[in-house]
Amino acid sequence: MKKKIVFIFAIICITVFLIFYYIFLRSGNNKFRNQNELLEDIFEKLESYEANVDVTIKSNKNENLYNMIQIVDEDYSKVILNSPENVKGLTLEIKDGNLIISNESANFIKEFKNYKSVVNNSLFLSSFIKDFENNESTIYEENGEILIEILLENENTYKKIKVLYLDKEKKLPKKLIIKDNTQNINTSIIYNDIKIK
Repeated sequence: MKKKIVFIFAIICITVFLIFYYIFLRSGNNKFRNQNELLEDIFEKLESYEANVDVTIKSNKNENLYNMIQIVDEDYSKVILNSPENVKGLTLEIKDGNLIISNESANFIKEFKNYKSVVNNSLFLSSFIKDFENNESTIYEENGEILIEILLENENTYKKIKVLYLDKEKKLPKKLIIKDNTQNINTSIIYNDIKIK
């Protein structure tokens, strides 16, 4: 009789364990799937956009603030600098593999044919997406925002970590920061206004 009770108790314990294990396993997969769907939705939006951004770049000796318009559409990108005054109107455009640098007020235009980007242009969200696809990342929520943090596997000590802050409701970028290997922020991009095309 005792053996039957122990056997039935063991069967019940194993069954309960298997049910909880199945529920836990299934909910974990849903969370992973939902996270992937969220990222696909966000990154799909960011393939084509126009944004007014404030960019702060810190170096060892000084800090520079720029306001610019970014226009991105798949393989096309353009930056129009609005400030500071000494670079106002400067335009950088990558189109059909060519780099065009111009400034209407200075009556200047220079085109570089078959331009091959020698560095990853971290100012654009498309660069963040490529880095996300090729590096280790962490996604978490903080203060009502979604944060996507990428640990860059490169030799550049000035670009080791990128963190994209997204509005939780709208799923649009609010800020992108780039940290060096000592966790100091050397580049900060604030998205004042962004329009998805």
